[in-house]
Amino acid sequence: MPFSNVEQITPIMQEVLRIRPEKMLDVGCGFGVYGMLSRIQLDLYSDETFYTKVFRAHRSSKRWAGTRIDAIEGFEDYLDYIPDWVYDDIRVEDVRTALPTIPDEHYDLCLALAIIEHLTKEEGLEFIRQLKRIGKAVVIAVPKRVDSQEVPNNPFETHRSAWQREDFVALGANAFLPHSAAWIAVFDASRPRGATAEPTPAAPSTELELARIENKLDTLLERQTQVLSALSIKHRIGSLWGRMSRATR
Repeated sequence: MPFSNVEQITPIMQEVLRIRPEKMLDVGCGFGVYGMLSRIQLDLYSDETFYTKVFRAHRSSKRWAGTRIDAIEGFEDYLDYIPDWVYDDIRVEDVRTALPTIPDEHYDLCLALAIIEHLTKEEGLEFIRQLKRIGKAVVIAVPKRVDSQEVPNNPFETHRSAWQREDFVALGANAFLPHSAAWIAVFDASRPRGATAEPTPAAPSTELELARIENKLDTLLERQTQVLSALSIKHRIGSLWGRMSRATR
């Protein structure tokens, strides 16, 4: 889809602010959600003179002194929803042909959000290779569950592959941003390999572990009591039946 769920926006934008790129590429930008947020956060939010930058005269010339933000979008109709001041340049082209023409390490950061599932697995592997070549840091987001999807008159929205955490780790991802329904993989040499932005569950304390064992023992003892009680009733019924049988002889 050409936009994003709200839970995904915060961790990705925090990563953008951590990297603070001077040159950034939004691959498959859709409606330009992340381009707009990045422009605001990187160029306007901390600038005391930002009021002058939002004047029409400045906007029409796109004279941004801060971050250069470019985009690639394959479906031209989406461009109608993107404010003209967000991107320095939008390239309307299939990413499979556009990325190979970009020089090595041309961007400090490449965002590829909700796009790789629209490529075949083989195309996706090449897609990641190209992103790592042109971007010093790369953030890729893909749903953990990819359902079947086809959109009439827009083949770029067809779902063609599913991805797992292990796929990105094998390709060199060294961090994953927290999200319950999406893998958000980060490829960034400035992070130590194996580092993760996901919270790691804390090891259980001794007290908690003992409480868990005690609860388990209580459950087992209760079950044992129920079994013994059932056996006792069965034995008593059997004994009573035997005595009744002997009495009738």
